[in-house]
Amino acid sequence: MLNHRLASKSRIRLGIVANEFFDQRISRMGGFGMLSKQIAEAALLATDKRLDVDMYWGEAPEHVVGSGKKLSVYGRPLRYPTWNWRRDKLSILTKLATPDIFLTIDYRSNYEYFLSMFTKAPMVMWVQDPKTPEDWDRIATCRIPGQGDVKPKGLEYIDCTPLAELVKQRRQKGLKTIFAAPSPFLEAKIESTYGCRADEVVSLCYPMEPAPEGPYVKSEKPTVMFLGRLDAQKRPWIIPEIARRMPDVTFRLFGKSHFTGPGAWEPDNLPPNVEMLGHTEGAEKHEMIASSWLHLNCAIHEGLPIAFVEGLQRDVPIVSCVNPEGVAERFGRYVGEFRGDGMQSVDAFVTALRELIDNHDERQRLAEAGRAWANETHSAKGFLTAFNNLLEHADSMDVPA
Repeated sequence: MLNHRLASKSRIRLGIVANEFFDQRISRMGGFGMLSKQIAEAALLATDKRLDVDMYWGEAPEHVVGSGKKLSVYGRPLRYPTWNWRRDKLSILTKLATPDIFLTIDYRSNYEYFLSMFTKAPMVMWVQDPKTPEDWDRIATCRIPGQGDVKPKGLEYIDCTPLAELVKQRRQKGLKTIFAAPSPFLEAKIESTYGCRADEVVSLCYPMEPAPEGPYVKSEKPTVMFLGRLDAQKRPWIIPEIARRMPDVTFRLFGKSHFTGPGAWEPDNLPPNVEMLGHTEGAEKHEMIASSWLHLNCAIHEGLPIAFVEGLQRDVPIVSCVNPEGVAERFGRYVGEFRGDGMQSVDAFVTALRELIDNHDERQRLAEAGRAWANETHSAKGFLTAFNNLLEHADSMDVPA
């Protein structure tokens, strides 16, 4: 007889383990943090309200660890390691906050501090940005123009292969580990990134909040947006060079850098048609996205960016030198791969941007197709349905020897 303990519970306590949270008071802000925020918001949208979400911070800085303060994020408890493992576990137990199931935002070895406390809870490893050896070789070529051989910050090698030993230990103890991914494109990278095979990968989409149905009012003047961190992986320094070649187009850069000093990009001598918007949220952000004509991505590496989905939800086709899941070429233009500082891509980007700016009908066709894909593939409702199915899967799955 199958054990339906999780699927039949009226309340499920989900522990999300991550190193980022989408809150400037807490940590640097990126896609991983956005996911934790979206899950917390999706839980509130659920009609059955059965999902209680707690956040677990894998790499809290020393000043936080030493403070002993109670923290929260998105209105939910945020637990962090004080490095007194027994006391931290007892604190969770006394608050009756034992997680029924863990969901990790990708994998980092520091997640195991909390995972080791409640080993009977199934662990869902949500694959987000797996980097194969080939990906790391390409990333290693990245340099910031004018900084010589200074290694860019934020691109240091991350070893994710300890996950293989964790999965092995859990299997030996009869404990359940489930791999999930928002895209088949990411599934193919699991073994070479984490050092272990996934016998099965469950589909778990991004929990995107519903976007207004439109119609979306575009800016009168051609406007190209960049949405993301202004860190070296994204190579934002390419954008001003494109802008100099397209003075009739406004380029809006959402986001800010995590880093300063050598190894970080510092905007300087920007052309007048480049607008630095910094961190933007809520209605203002969504309105400015919706008014954009095109979405520019110059990164040397991406998983499947949430930013792509955000733009496509609001009729903004993509022009990119990365093409995860074929999204750029299906709903915009893929200009090809460019290594190093990426400056050789400027001609290709200018050509692709100009083609779509000058062709309203093609731009509209791509926008409509992209919006349909984004709304059908990634949604809070779809995430909650898939998560409930995942609970049933966790109950019934056999643990491989």
